[in-house]
Amino acid sequence: MLALAHNAVDGIPFDSVGSTASAQVAQIVKAMNLPPEVRDYYLDGDFRYLHFGSRPDRGRFLEYLPGLPEAAQVSDWGVGTVALKSVDGYHAGHRTFHPLARVNTTRELDAYPFPDVTESWRHEGLPAQVQAAKRTGHVVVGQMSQTILETAYLLRGLEQLMVDFHERPDYVEALFEQLARRRRFQARRFAESGVDVLRIGDDIATQHGLLVGPRLYRERIKPFHAAVIAEARRVNPAIHVLYHSDGHLTPLLPDLIEIGVTAINPVQPECMDLIAVKRDFGQALTLWGCCPVQSVYAHGSRADVAQHVRLLKERLSPGGGLVVQFYNMILTPKVAENLEAFFALFEAEVARHTRQPTRL
Repeated sequence: MLALAHNAVDGIPFDSVGSTASAQVAQIVKAMNLPPEVRDYYLDGDFRYLHFGSRPDRGRFLEYLPGLPEAAQVSDWGVGTVALKSVDGYHAGHRTFHPLARVNTTRELDAYPFPDVTESWRHEGLPAQVQAAKRTGHVVVGQMSQTILETAYLLRGLEQLMVDFHERPDYVEALFEQLARRRRFQARRFAESGVDVLRIGDDIATQHGLLVGPRLYRERIKPFHAAVIAEARRVNPAIHVLYHSDGHLTPLLPDLIEIGVTAINPVQPECMDLIAVKRDFGQALTLWGCCPVQSVYAHGSRADVAQHVRLLKERLSPGGGLVVQFYNMILTPKVAENLEAFFALFEAEVARHTRQPTRL
């Protein structure tokens, strides 16, 4: 928690979710000749992510998903997905089936079976889970990414939603409010349950720029993000807010700071200048991620990995405000080799970093 508050800490906090939480990466760590406490720390990390309960019901959404393959998974929101693989057998995203693709009026939208997130079974266990995680010294994260925009375009389809912004603005407003009403409830319950960090966000950028312009964001999306954060802060004014978006997020950072975001993830080095972001926004934002998985770890040498570790230690971690996390990795043999190099080089940081139980 000291790092999130931009205080100097011993060592650099590590988030295992997205990296060593992967069974394949965990096998790399277990096979290394590491001190047991270092190995266990890499596998466990400093953070625990908690979620609302989910109980997807395929049958509720079939009328909205014509042609859905039998192998498809259907989410609690009714989004259908089929996992895809590259010719080499690696994960290559998903084919997505959009249940609102043919729902074109607000009246039809009102009839759609959105999940009832207020059902007690979805959240009644959160306080006990928070307490258990804090007893073991973990920082607790309430996970509700894909908060507004991303869930909307998964439901509607990205191209169609972009058209809707211009041709059906009332429809977009109604859809966003359906989502935001549920997200406000979730944010409040997470805060009431005692989480340390609320993780929100929407993938709103590519590696070349924003999916929507700053003006459209400020007018149509930002008010919903702000209201979700405000709902949590009404319960706990000190709660940290982590915003996730892949891609080149830099143009929106002043807006995110304005509405109360205190950390960003994953801060992709391939499209964001880490040193400049730290210099210009490091007093307000914790940088959470900062691992070049598409460049250094996919194609670099051990010397490149060592240079990355030095960047983390010497340029990004002073004064706090840094959490290291690998994210969106395709675990090729080269990535596995470079991850092993990272874990060996980062060991000194782990030795300096101690996790203490949080007093309840």
